Amino acid sequence: MIQQRVREVFASVFDRALADLPERLDPQTVDGWTSLRHLRFVIALENEFGIEIDPDVVPALVSDTAVVDLLTRELDTAGAGQPA
Repeated sequence: MIQQRVREVFASVFDRALADLPERLDPQTVDGWTSLRHLRFVIALENEFGIEIDPDVVPALVSDTAVVDLLTRELDTAGAGQPA
């Protein structure tokens, strides 16, 4: 469920159809992955999951796997991120 939501947020921020996203999301597989889009993606994740991501970990969030791992830890700890 988290992975699907991450992909939906990614598709929205990167202005792509969900079906057109590559299996692996990272700067090498997604054209247009800029530092500004990366920050927009992080902000959109914070909004979607109702959490605040530590700025120190933002540079490491350069793949969908890294994002899902972080969100899984954060949501397990906070008990947040459930859809309203």
